[in-house]
Amino acid sequence: MREHQDKPAEQWLLDWAVKGEAGKTYKLKVASGFIREYLCGSVVLDLGFKGHVDGSVPITPNAIGIDIDFPGYDGIKLPFADETVDAIFNSHMLEHVENYKVVIQDWHRVLKVGGFIVCVVPHQFLYEKRAHLPSSWNNDHKRFYTPASLLREFEESLQPNSYRVRHLCDNDLWFDYHLGPDKHSFGCYEIELVIEKIQMPYWTLERDS
Repeated sequence: MREHQDKPAEQWLLDWAVKGEAGKTYKLKVASGFIREYLCGSVVLDLGFKGHVDGSVPITPNAIGIDIDFPGYDGIKLPFADETVDAIFNSHMLEHVENYKVVIQDWHRVLKVGGFIVCVVPHQFLYEKRAHLPSSWNNDHKRFYTPASLLREFEESLQPNSYRVRHLCDNDLWFDYHLGPDKHSFGCYEIELVIEKIQMPYWTLERDS
């Protein structure tokens, strides 16, 4: 870590060689402040960071890369105590998960109040470019996503007023709209969602009588 301490903070991040889908816009996210805003703190997890890319690294130099071979991790329950994690990042990972409710709930469990979950998934209309499963490009995809369906999974999984949505975006930077459904997409073709864990109020929602 000493070698990084002598560099300006932004340069330390910019020198980090993120690969795969997350690497496409990593430097832009550093420059815009996205990384500093949502992926800072002493305990940052990057879930499924290896993917199928040789030499993959976690999203930031201080992030902990979590994959299926991480000690104590079974792909569902994270080996971290309640409210001990500052941020969780996962890119093109949730679409591979069978039981998304249990997984999202566990992410929320380990997150500190004020911490962030950054979840990035392929866009149905940009990446899949088809109405129904199976995926033309990855047979392990369990679901297709639009911004609404991604947000709905979080709403189904978490208690009301236990989180707030801080960012929801279609990322189509450099996307080539001339390539039809029979061609693999070029550029970015994903949805970005950021939620913040908040302290729940003492009151609960009113129910119809």
